[in-house]
Amino acid sequence: MSQRRNLDKFVDEIRAREENIVFPDTARNGRSVDLFLWKGSPNPALAQRIAAWMFGLVFVGFGLELLYQAVRERVEDGFSIGIVMLVAMSLAAVSLGIRVFPNGFPRRASPTIRVKIHTHRV
Repeated sequence: MSQRRNLDKFVDEIRAREENIVFPDTARNGRSVDLFLWKGSPNPALAQRIAAWMFGLVFVGFGLELLYQAVRERVEDGFSIGIVMLVAMSLAAVSLGIRVFPNGFPRRASPTIRVKIHTHRV
């Protein structure tokens, strides 16, 4: 009986996620996507894996392109504050890509520690 209730709850949750096309509901799904990209999942679906890899590679590529532009500008025009800003944005984009890319790989869930407390009645 408990399995039936869990299945009904699961189906209701899936239907609610599929039907949300108005504002408060779209924010909930957007938050779950953001959480996945930032923290990952122990067992991501194939679409989630591909999305994480793509976002990670795009950010790394964008960051490396900004770094290339900064180096080219430094060689051509000399040092300026714009170069420092380009390098800072480059490092931020590369680090974000490095943070997001590994979330596309499945990982082992962290083990939970269970403590059993024995009480003795007198």
